[in-house]
Amino acid sequence: MAWRTNVNSVRREKQEKREKKTADKQEALQDALHLVARAEQFSAGLLLKLQKKGHSKTDSTAAVEKLTEIGMLDDNRYARLWLEARMKRRSESPRELSRALCGKGIRRSIAAAALKSILSDEDEEPVPSCELALLRRFMAKNGLNELTSVNLRERLRFEGFTPEILDYLVDE
Repeated sequence: MAWRTNVNSVRREKQEKREKKTADKQEALQDALHLVARAEQFSAGLLLKLQKKGHSKTDSTAAVEKLTEIGMLDDNRYARLWLEARMKRRSESPRELSRALCGKGIRRSIAAAALKSILSDEDEEPVPSCELALLRRFMAKNGLNELTSVNLRERLRFEGFTPEILDYLVDE
């Protein structure tokens, strides 16, 4: 009789552990949903926020994967939105923008793709106005108007501006 009681208590404990794991995953998902509802998030940042709230890495990762799967979390979308907002507030080069985005935890390939999509408006001729505006603000902020055209081109190319925009600048 004692062994039956022992077996039943072991079964109950296992069932309680399974229920606890499920509850923990649901709680992590709920917290992730609250964060996403408040502001656009990206995977690495959301994962870190969930872990700071006390969720395990496994539960946090599961929540992030679930939100990514259903389209509520998208690093590409976040990168584009972040870049658009940042470009309105500051005068930075594409290189500085990319570095800042990667510093937040966005993969370099995603940052590069987001920058390319924002800076290249295929409808516009002869050059994208967004990149031209960024270039002009960057030059004014950094006092680059005094450089010779060769040095200016080298510096701006190093900062990540495209050869097309630099050709347009020289022709201007």
